Amino acid sequence: MSIAIPFFLFVAVSIPQGTQCFHPVSPIQRTSRFNRFISSSSQISEHELPEENEIDDLTTFDSLGLSSDIMTAVRSQPDWQIPTPVQALAIPQILSDKSASIWCESPTGSGKTAAYVLPLLQELDRKDTEGIASLILCPTRELAVQVGHVISNLSHNIGGKKNWEILTLHGGVPLDPQILALSDAIRVNRTIDVVIATPGRLVDVLTYYENDASRAAEAALGRRLLDALDGRGKTDSSLSLAQIEKLSLDRDDDDGRASMLTLLSGLRHLVIDEADRLLGRGFKSEVDTCLDLIMSTTNTDKMRTWLFSATFPKSIEPRVDRVLKCLGSSAPLRISCANSDRIIDTDVSASLQKRLDRTTTGTTLQKICSASTINHRAIRLEKPKRTLALRKLLEEHPEWERVLVFVSTRYASEHVSRKLRRNGISSSELHGKLDQEARDRRLKSFSKGNIRVLLATDVASRGLDVVGLPAVVNYDLPRSTADFVHRTGRTGRAGKQGYAISFVTASSESHLKLIETRHLPQPIARETLPGFEPDELNWEIQSLASEISPPGTQHSSRGLAHDKMNGGIKGHKRSKKDRLREQEVALERQTREAQK
Repeated sequence: MSIAIPFFLFVAVSIPQGTQCFHPVSPIQRTSRFNRFISSSSQISEHELPEENEIDDLTTFDSLGLSSDIMTAVRSQPDWQIPTPVQALAIPQILSDKSASIWCESPTGSGKTAAYVLPLLQELDRKDTEGIASLILCPTRELAVQVGHVISNLSHNIGGKKNWEILTLHGGVPLDPQILALSDAIRVNRTIDVVIATPGRLVDVLTYYENDASRAAEAALGRRLLDALDGRGKTDSSLSLAQIEKLSLDRDDDDGRASMLTLLSGLRHLVIDEADRLLGRGFKSEVDTCLDLIMSTTNTDKMRTWLFSATFPKSIEPRVDRVLKCLGSSAPLRISCANSDRIIDTDVSASLQKRLDRTTTGTTLQKICSASTINHRAIRLEKPKRTLALRKLLEEHPEWERVLVFVSTRYASEHVSRKLRRNGISSSELHGKLDQEARDRRLKSFSKGNIRVLLATDVASRGLDVVGLPAVVNYDLPRSTADFVHRTGRTGRAGKQGYAISFVTASSESHLKLIETRHLPQPIARETLPGFEPDELNWEIQSLASEISPPGTQHSSRGLAHDKMNGGIKGHKRSKKDRLREQEVALERQTREAQK
């Protein structure tokens, strides 16, 4: 069963006995008295709740507890006039409670990045540590780069004399310069304030020379020789043996390359951005390896863990609880800022409910904000006509200067983009096979308006912030229902209106209904474009068939109802991660058979 949250602001506090105490207040009331109280008490009685006529003193950044140096950075951002609801709720809690881990959920485009970056920079500004002080994990390169830009921009505008060291690690670029940057920090005993990384690349960098000291020493010697040649302006490798000995280039030292893991020993903050994605099955291997490295080298009792995402499905909550317990957090502070028209999905399987019952219940703070600014449209059409329909939409809406179109495969992004260019529409594609330089170049051109249409796979569904993006088109519906929220969240950001158009074919009709049930307050009205009306008889037959069994779906032994509840709908083509999992299972089976 799904229920819509009514449009009023309330705060929910979890009580050990499992009950909750609700106190409705006016939509603009946010009291500091409650914030002070909630951090010091696990129980609350009705008369201790803040009065409705108390003055709201959390309406500006100055009242959130930020230092004067951090406020200098905030004032350097022209669009940051007042804090968003998630910032007003999360920042004071993070700054006031130095021990609690944070589990924060807030809609796309609501300012989550600043909600953790500002208190993070404030805590780092007051003390130094050895190695890496803070680590931010992101699921995609684009999000890692974007977060890195935000932190670099703010740190350059912070008052004071601190020299900030910010490092971004992600794939698609050479590995050696990233290894060199970390090894230099070890060699000169320099603090790296913030590392923003994708999990796979972080593991690669930290463990590249692990248990191979000789190879690390050879690589360090080669780097020292190249640096010496560059410093002397030589290009012919003409250093003499005497010069090599004088510069101590032949010393038996790996410059810290084989001891990268020691950088994590002083880690004080771990932030997992888009936590639902990183803690899901797709990233389980990489994230578990990262967590193992952290727990083996870091005193987790002194480390704070913050989880942020736009969605936290019920199915991911047991995994989040286990991860927090492994990191030493038994009762996290859960913060939720939701749109007034948000849907809460209460349909869970019996097995999932048992796991949820075993999770730790911490303190919960919740705010209900204004309704979503995303206007949804669902256009019924036949599958071969989607490209023509996209062209028609672009012709009918010349005010859409930039449109982000999501497709399911790299081939589709290239194919549709090529057709649009043939018809005089500036377009380009964005997918995982492009190197990082090409991806950055195309995103930059799209942000500037040099490209009107960007055809993207789900690499652009999370964290991509294109200011003022007017429209998003789901050319193909996403396999995961949660990804629909993240895709459409690229528009309608920061309180601005945006349009999310979804193309619906007869075979995808049932999947859209599942998305509506889980994530939307009400079904999207179906419409057709003139000249693109589908054959109603065939549509009805194929639509009913897709509800029985979507094309290409292989169901488990538990049946269609169970599969729909516990995962997205998969088509004929397996994903890369699916194939890798199958290869791992096959390899394990072969190993067991060989041992027998």
